Amino acid sequence: MKLRLFPKRAPKAPASSVPAASPAVSAEARPEALSSLPLASPAPVPQEAAPVLADTAPAAAEAAPAPEPAPPCPSKPEVPPQTAEEQPQPARVLSAGEAARFREFLRRRKETELALMLHRLISDLTSVSDRAALRAGVESAVRMGAFGVLVTPDKLPLVRKLLQESGKSGQPAAQTADQPAAQASAQTSAQLGAGVPRLFALIGGTGETLPAVKKYEARKAVRLGAEALVLLPSVMLLHGGAVQAAKREWRPVLRAAGKRGVFVALTDPSLNGEETLSGVRAANKAGAAGVVVRGEVAIVSAAFREACPVCTQGVGSAEELSLLCKAGAGYAFTAQAECLAGELRQLTKESGG
Repeated sequence: MKLRLFPKRAPKAPASSVPAASPAVSAEARPEALSSLPLASPAPVPQEAAPVLADTAPAAAEAAPAPEPAPPCPSKPEVPPQTAEEQPQPARVLSAGEAARFREFLRRRKETELALMLHRLISDLTSVSDRAALRAGVESAVRMGAFGVLVTPDKLPLVRKLLQESGKSGQPAAQTADQPAAQASAQTSAQLGAGVPRLFALIGGTGETLPAVKKYEARKAVRLGAEALVLLPSVMLLHGGAVQAAKREWRPVLRAAGKRGVFVALTDPSLNGEETLSGVRAANKAGAAGVVVRGEVAIVSAAFREACPVCTQGVGSAEELSLLCKAGAGYAFTAQAECLAGELRQLTKESGG
Protein backbone atom coordinates (compact mmCIF):
# COMPACT_ATOMS: atom_id res chain seq x y z
CA MET A 1 0.00 0.00 0.00
CA LYS A 2 1.52 3.13 -1.03
CA LEU A 3 1.40 6.16 1.18
CA ARG A 4 0.76 9.42 -0.50
CA LEU A 5 2.66 12.37 0.87
CA PHE A 6 1.01 15.71 0.97
CA PRO A 7 2.88 18.95 1.57
CA LYS A 8 2.55 20.48 4.97
CA ARG A 9 0.30 23.33 5.26
CA ALA A 10 1.61 26.50 6.73
CA PRO A 11 0.18 27.29 10.08
CA LYS A 12 -2.34 29.99 10.17
CA ALA A 13 -1.14 33.26 11.51
CA PRO A 14 -2.78 34.40 14.64
CA ALA A 15 -5.20 37.18 14.39
CA SER A 16 -3.65 40.49 15.20
CA SER A 17 -4.93 43.95 15.76
CA VAL A 18 -2.96 45.34 12.81
CA PRO A 19 -5.27 45.62 9.85
CA ALA A 20 -4.21 44.03 6.65
CA ALA A 21 -2.54 46.16 4.12
CA SER A 22 -4.82 47.51 1.54
CA PRO A 23 -4.19 46.61 -2.02
CA ALA A 24 -1.83 48.97 -3.91
CA VAL A 25 -3.59 51.65 -5.77
CA SER A 26 -1.85 53.46 -8.58
CA ALA A 27 -1.41 57.19 -8.48
CA GLU A 28 -3.26 57.49 -11.72
CA ALA A 29 -6.33 55.88 -10.21
CA ARG A 30 -6.47 58.05 -7.08
CA PRO A 31 -4.36 61.16 -7.42
CA GLU A 32 -6.27 63.18 -4.86
CA ALA A 33 -5.78 60.52 -2.21
CA LEU A 34 -2.05 60.33 -2.72
CA SER A 35 -1.59 64.05 -2.58
CA SER A 36 -3.34 64.20 0.75
CA LEU A 37 -1.11 61.59 2.38
CA PRO A 38 1.88 62.81 4.41
CA LEU A 39 5.29 62.01 2.94
CA ALA A 40 7.53 60.16 5.32
CA SER A 41 11.18 61.24 5.34
CA PRO A 42 13.70 58.47 4.86
CA ALA A 43 15.39 57.21 7.95
CA PRO A 44 18.94 58.54 8.44
CA VAL A 45 21.65 56.08 7.59
CA PRO A 46 24.13 55.77 10.47
CA GLN A 47 27.69 56.62 9.45
CA GLU A 48 30.84 55.65 11.21
CA ALA A 49 32.91 58.55 12.62
CA ALA A 50 36.29 59.01 10.97
CA PRO A 51 39.15 58.11 13.30
CA VAL A 52 41.14 61.09 14.66
CA LEU A 53 44.87 60.69 14.37
CA ALA A 54 46.10 62.59 17.43
CA ASP A 55 49.79 62.13 16.61
CA THR A 56 49.76 63.03 12.93
CA ALA A 57 47.48 66.10 13.11
CA PRO A 58 50.03 68.46 14.79
CA ALA A 59 52.81 67.19 12.55
CA ALA A 60 50.72 67.91 9.49
CA ALA A 61 49.93 71.37 10.81
CA GLU A 62 53.60 72.06 11.40
CA ALA A 63 54.65 70.72 8.02
CA ALA A 64 52.22 72.90 6.15
CA PRO A 65 53.85 76.37 5.82
CA ALA A 66 51.77 79.37 6.77
CA PRO A 67 50.63 81.32 3.77
CA GLU A 68 52.62 84.52 3.26
CA PRO A 69 50.61 87.71 3.51
CA ALA A 70 50.02 89.39 0.24
CA PRO A 71 52.07 92.57 -0.23
CA PRO A 72 50.06 95.72 0.25
CA CYS A 73 48.97 97.41 -2.86
CA PRO A 74 50.92 100.60 -3.48
CA SER A 75 48.84 103.62 -2.93
CA LYS A 76 49.51 107.26 -3.57
CA PRO A 77 50.72 109.14 -0.46
CA GLU A 78 48.22 111.45 0.95
CA VAL A 79 49.35 115.04 0.65
CA PRO A 80 48.25 117.03 3.67
CA PRO A 81 46.52 120.22 2.84
CA GLN A 82 48.69 123.30 3.06
CA THR A 83 48.03 125.67 5.88
CA ALA A 84 47.75 129.37 5.44
CA GLU A 85 51.39 129.84 6.58
CA GLU A 86 52.75 127.21 4.17
CA GLN A 87 50.98 128.54 1.14
CA PRO A 88 53.21 130.72 -1.06
CA GLN A 89 52.78 134.33 -0.24
CA PRO A 90 52.74 136.94 -2.94
CA ALA A 91 55.88 139.05 -3.27
CA ARG A 92 55.72 142.24 -1.28
CA VAL A 93 57.11 145.43 -2.70
CA LEU A 94 59.02 147.56 -0.20
CA SER A 95 58.25 151.17 0.07
CA ALA A 96 60.93 153.79 -0.38
CA GLY A 97 61.36 154.18 3.39
CA GLU A 98 61.53 150.44 3.99
CA ALA A 99 64.08 149.98 1.21
CA ALA A 100 66.25 152.73 2.71
CA ARG A 101 66.10 151.14 6.15
CA PHE A 102 66.97 147.73 4.69
CA ARG A 103 70.02 149.17 2.89
CA GLU A 104 71.09 150.80 6.14
CA PHE A 105 70.73 147.46 7.92
CA LEU A 106 72.94 145.73 5.32
CA ARG A 107 75.53 148.47 5.55
CA ARG A 108 75.73 148.23 9.33
CA ARG A 109 75.98 144.47 9.18
CA LYS A 110 78.90 144.67 6.74
CA GLU A 111 80.62 147.19 9.01
CA THR A 112 80.18 144.89 11.99
CA GLU A 113 81.61 141.92 10.08
CA LEU A 114 84.57 144.04 8.98
CA ALA A 115 85.21 145.25 12.53
CA LEU A 116 85.11 141.68 13.84
CA MET A 117 87.70 140.53 11.29
CA LEU A 118 89.96 143.50 12.04
CA HIS A 119 89.63 142.78 15.74
CA ARG A 120 91.28 139.39 15.13
CA LEU A 121 94.55 141.03 14.05
CA ILE A 122 97.57 141.52 16.32
CA SER A 123 100.09 143.86 14.71
CA ASP A 124 103.61 142.43 14.92
CA LEU A 125 106.04 145.31 15.46
CA THR A 126 108.99 143.29 16.77
CA SER A 127 111.09 143.98 13.67
CA VAL A 128 110.45 147.76 13.72
CA SER A 129 113.43 149.69 15.05
CA ASP A 130 112.64 153.26 13.93
CA ARG A 131 110.78 155.42 16.43
CA ALA A 132 108.60 157.09 13.80
CA ALA A 133 107.71 153.78 12.17
CA LEU A 134 106.84 152.35 15.57
CA ARG A 135 104.49 155.26 16.25
CA ALA A 136 102.87 154.83 12.84
CA GLY A 137 102.37 151.12 13.47
CA VAL A 138 100.73 151.73 16.84
CA GLU A 139 98.42 154.40 15.42
CA SER A 140 97.47 152.12 12.55
CA ALA A 141 96.57 149.35 14.98
CA VAL A 142 94.41 151.74 16.99
CA ARG A 143 92.73 153.09 13.86
CA MET A 144 91.79 149.69 12.44
CA GLY A 145 90.60 148.36 15.81
CA ALA A 146 93.21 145.59 16.08
CA PHE A 147 93.18 143.31 19.08
CA GLY A 148 96.75 144.08 20.07
CA VAL A 149 100.35 144.94 19.18
CA LEU A 150 103.40 142.73 19.71
CA VAL A 151 106.77 144.28 20.62
CA THR A 152 110.01 143.28 22.29
CA PRO A 153 110.49 144.12 26.00
CA ASP A 154 112.81 147.09 25.30
CA LYS A 155 110.02 148.88 23.36
CA LEU A 156 107.33 148.37 25.98
CA PRO A 157 107.64 151.80 27.68
CA LEU A 158 107.32 153.76 24.41
CA VAL A 159 104.49 151.67 22.99
CA ARG A 160 102.60 151.76 26.26
CA LYS A 161 102.82 155.55 26.24
CA LEU A 162 101.58 155.72 22.63
CA LEU A 163 98.65 153.48 23.41
CA GLN A 164 97.70 155.56 26.42
CA GLU A 165 97.77 158.72 24.31
CA SER A 166 95.59 157.09 21.66
CA GLY A 167 93.14 155.96 24.31
CA LYS A 168 92.87 159.45 25.82
CA SER A 169 92.48 161.31 22.52
CA GLY A 170 90.05 158.73 21.10
CA GLN A 171 91.18 159.55 17.53
CA PRO A 172 94.49 158.67 15.87
CA ALA A 173 96.65 161.45 14.51
CA ALA A 174 97.46 159.74 11.22
CA GLN A 175 95.10 160.04 8.23
CA THR A 176 94.43 157.57 5.46
CA ALA A 177 92.90 157.77 2.02
CA ASP A 178 89.98 155.68 3.19
CA GLN A 179 89.26 157.75 6.29
CA PRO A 180 85.42 157.32 6.40
CA ALA A 181 85.63 153.53 6.29
CA ALA A 182 88.43 153.50 8.84
CA GLN A 183 86.48 155.72 11.22
CA ALA A 184 83.36 153.58 10.81
CA SER A 185 85.27 150.38 11.60
CA ALA A 186 86.97 152.04 14.56
CA GLN A 187 83.63 153.21 15.97
CA THR A 188 82.12 149.78 15.51
CA SER A 189 85.12 148.19 17.20
CA ALA A 190 84.69 150.52 20.15
CA GLN A 191 81.02 149.53 20.39
CA LEU A 192 82.01 145.86 20.33
CA GLY A 193 84.37 146.39 23.25
CA ALA A 194 87.62 146.46 21.29
CA GLY A 195 88.95 149.66 22.86
CA VAL A 196 92.71 150.23 22.96
CA PRO A 197 94.79 147.34 21.55
CA ARG A 198 96.38 145.00 24.10
CA LEU A 199 100.10 145.13 24.64
CA PHE A 200 101.92 141.83 23.93
CA ALA A 201 105.61 141.26 24.75
CA LEU A 202 107.82 138.72 22.97
CA ILE A 203 110.23 136.97 25.35
CA GLY A 204 112.70 134.13 24.99
CA GLY A 205 115.14 135.65 22.51
CA THR A 206 115.91 132.99 19.94
CA GLY A 207 114.27 130.30 22.07
CA GLU A 208 117.52 128.66 23.15
CA THR A 209 118.22 130.96 26.08
CA LEU A 210 118.37 129.68 29.64
CA PRO A 211 115.11 129.17 31.56
CA ALA A 212 116.33 131.64 34.19
CA VAL A 213 116.75 134.32 31.51
CA LYS A 214 113.25 133.69 30.18
CA LYS A 215 111.85 133.93 33.68
CA TYR A 216 113.61 137.24 34.24
CA GLU A 217 112.31 138.59 30.92
CA ALA A 218 108.76 137.61 31.82
CA ARG A 219 108.95 139.34 35.19
CA LYS A 220 110.49 142.47 33.64
CA ALA A 221 107.88 142.62 30.86
CA VAL A 222 105.05 142.47 33.37
CA ARG A 223 106.56 145.35 35.32
CA LEU A 224 106.85 147.42 32.13
CA GLY A 225 103.14 147.05 31.40
CA ALA A 226 102.80 143.98 29.18
CA GLU A 227 99.25 142.57 29.24
CA ALA A 228 100.20 139.23 27.68
CA LEU A 229 103.40 137.35 26.81
CA VAL A 230 104.49 135.33 23.80
CA LEU A 231 107.16 132.79 24.74
CA LEU A 232 109.67 131.39 22.25
CA PRO A 233 110.47 127.89 23.59
CA SER A 234 113.51 125.74 23.00
CA VAL A 235 112.97 124.07 19.64
CA MET A 236 115.74 121.59 20.41
CA LEU A 237 113.68 120.08 23.23
CA LEU A 238 110.68 119.69 20.94
CA HIS A 239 112.81 118.06 18.23
CA GLY A 240 114.14 115.52 20.72
CA GLY A 241 110.68 114.71 22.05
CA ALA A 242 111.60 115.95 25.54
CA VAL A 243 108.11 117.25 26.28
CA GLN A 244 108.53 116.98 30.05
CA ALA A 245 111.73 119.05 29.91
CA ALA A 246 109.91 121.64 27.79
CA LYS A 247 107.15 121.92 30.38
CA ARG A 248 109.76 122.35 33.13
CA GLU A 249 111.18 125.24 31.08
CA TRP A 250 107.79 126.92 30.65
CA ARG A 251 106.43 126.68 34.19
CA PRO A 252 108.79 129.32 35.74
CA VAL A 253 107.72 131.74 33.00
CA LEU A 254 104.05 131.02 33.70
CA ARG A 255 104.57 131.69 37.41
CA ALA A 256 106.46 134.92 36.71
CA ALA A 257 103.68 136.14 34.40
CA GLY A 258 101.10 135.86 37.17
CA LYS A 259 97.63 136.66 35.84
CA ARG A 260 99.00 137.64 32.43
CA GLY A 261 98.38 135.09 29.75
CA VAL A 262 101.35 133.31 28.19
CA PHE A 263 101.15 132.05 24.59
CA VAL A 264 103.74 129.46 23.56
CA ALA A 265 105.00 130.17 20.02
CA LEU A 266 105.39 126.97 17.96
CA THR A 267 106.07 128.75 14.70
CA ASP A 268 109.58 127.51 13.92
CA PRO A 269 109.57 126.13 10.34
CA SER A 270 111.75 123.17 11.38
CA LEU A 271 108.92 121.73 13.52
CA ASN A 272 106.87 119.11 11.73
CA GLY A 273 103.19 118.48 12.35
CA GLU A 274 103.63 115.85 15.05
CA GLU A 275 106.19 117.92 16.96
CA THR A 276 103.91 120.94 16.78
CA LEU A 277 100.99 118.96 18.17
CA SER A 278 103.19 117.59 20.96
CA GLY A 279 104.06 121.17 21.88
CA VAL A 280 100.36 122.12 21.79
CA ARG A 281 99.46 119.32 24.22
CA ALA A 282 102.37 120.20 26.51
CA ALA A 283 101.42 123.89 26.58
CA ASN A 284 97.82 123.00 27.33
CA LYS A 285 98.81 120.75 30.24
CA ALA A 286 101.32 123.29 31.57
CA GLY A 287 98.56 125.92 31.88
CA ALA A 288 99.41 128.27 29.02
CA ALA A 289 96.77 130.70 27.79
CA GLY A 290 97.19 129.36 24.26
CA VAL A 291 99.61 128.64 21.44
CA VAL A 292 100.79 130.39 18.29
CA VAL A 293 101.23 128.12 15.26
CA ARG A 294 102.14 128.59 11.62
CA GLY A 295 99.49 129.88 9.24
CA GLU A 296 98.56 126.48 7.80
CA VAL A 297 94.96 125.31 7.82
CA ALA A 298 95.85 121.69 8.68
CA ILE A 299 98.00 122.66 11.68
CA VAL A 300 95.49 125.22 12.95
CA SER A 301 92.64 122.74 12.68
CA ALA A 302 94.62 119.98 14.46
CA ALA A 303 95.65 122.35 17.26
CA PHE A 304 92.06 123.57 17.64
CA ARG A 305 90.88 119.98 18.14
CA GLU A 306 93.20 119.74 21.17
CA ALA A 307 90.86 122.15 23.02
CA CYS A 308 93.54 124.81 23.19
CA PRO A 309 93.14 128.49 22.20
CA VAL A 310 94.96 128.91 18.90
CA CYS A 311 96.59 131.94 17.30
CA THR A 312 98.31 131.92 13.96
CA GLN A 313 101.25 133.73 12.39
CA GLY A 314 102.24 134.46 8.82
CA VAL A 315 98.89 135.47 7.31
CA GLY A 316 99.41 136.77 3.77
CA SER A 317 95.96 137.79 2.51
CA ALA A 318 92.41 138.50 3.62
CA GLU A 319 91.21 135.26 2.04
CA GLU A 320 93.83 133.28 3.95
CA LEU A 321 92.82 135.02 7.17
CA SER A 322 89.20 134.00 6.61
CA LEU A 323 90.17 130.36 6.01
CA LEU A 324 92.37 130.22 9.12
CA CYS A 325 89.62 131.74 11.28
CA LYS A 326 87.17 129.14 9.99
CA ALA A 327 89.71 126.42 10.84
CA GLY A 328 89.77 127.56 14.47
CA ALA A 329 92.24 130.44 14.78
CA GLY A 330 91.11 133.07 17.25
CA TYR A 331 93.71 135.75 16.43
CA ALA A 332 96.43 136.31 13.86
CA PHE A 333 99.87 137.81 14.48
CA THR A 334 100.94 139.62 11.34
CA ALA A 335 103.46 142.23 10.28
CA GLN A 336 101.15 143.19 7.36
CA ALA A 337 98.20 144.36 9.43
CA GLU A 338 97.67 147.56 7.45
CA CYS A 339 97.64 145.71 4.11
CA LEU A 340 95.20 143.11 5.43
CA ALA A 341 92.92 145.85 6.73
CA GLY A 342 92.91 147.50 3.28
CA GLU A 343 92.02 144.18 1.60
CA LEU A 344 89.20 143.54 4.06
CA ARG A 345 87.75 147.01 3.47
CA GLN A 346 87.96 146.51 -0.30
CA LEU A 347 86.15 143.19 -0.06
CA THR A 348 83.46 144.84 2.03
CA LYS A 349 82.98 147.54 -0.59
CA GLU A 350 82.77 145.03 -3.44
CA SER A 351 80.15 143.02 -1.58
CA GLY A 352 77.95 146.08 -1.28
CA GLY A 353 78.86 147.22 2.20
